[in-house]
Amino acid sequence: MGSIEENCPHLGGLQAVVTSGGFRCPTCEAHLDQVGVERWVRAAEEARDEAYSAVEGDEEFAQIVLDECQREVYRRRKVLYGLRSVPPAVATRPEMILVSYDFVDDSYECRIFYKEPRPAWGLERISVEADLDPILALRSHSDPNVRLASGKVEEFHVLRRRLVEQDELPMLRRVFYQNEL
Repeated sequence: MGSIEENCPHLGGLQAVVTSGGFRCPTCEAHLDQVGVERWVRAAEEARDEAYSAVEGDEEFAQIVLDECQREVYRRRKVLYGLRSVPPAVATRPEMILVSYDFVDDSYECRIFYKEPRPAWGLERISVEADLDPILALRSHSDPNVRLASGKVEEFHVLRRRLVEQDELPMLRRVFYQNEL
């Protein structure tokens, strides 16, 4: 288990890559196929099983370690099951993504525009609270275009925060064109 893919916890989740049919980690940029994701989940299960025998003595500490290991197994399985529910070939990619900031609700509204007819299961509009946790939660959405849009919302959120910290006027909207997706 010396490879980057197996050592990275993929905390940002895995994103479906339409062109290759695999999955990509936005953190370490690793590309995994279905077998690689299953191996990543199995590694967490093996670590949990090893923790059962490795921790002896202090029962409170042992329980904390086991709970953490089990939480990691659940998190990885959730990612795996979410990826399995994604259709294997998504033909329609967004043409443009518009991210707007709403002062009243302190949220971002994201509109996804398609050149072709949008997929029947696809979303055209997403609203998310202007905080990093809800934005990152969208990364585990079953729709790959929503996951793509969540990355752009996160990028816009970080840029707005940086401008606010520098006492500059923050942008109210940003358009991401197909070549930026």
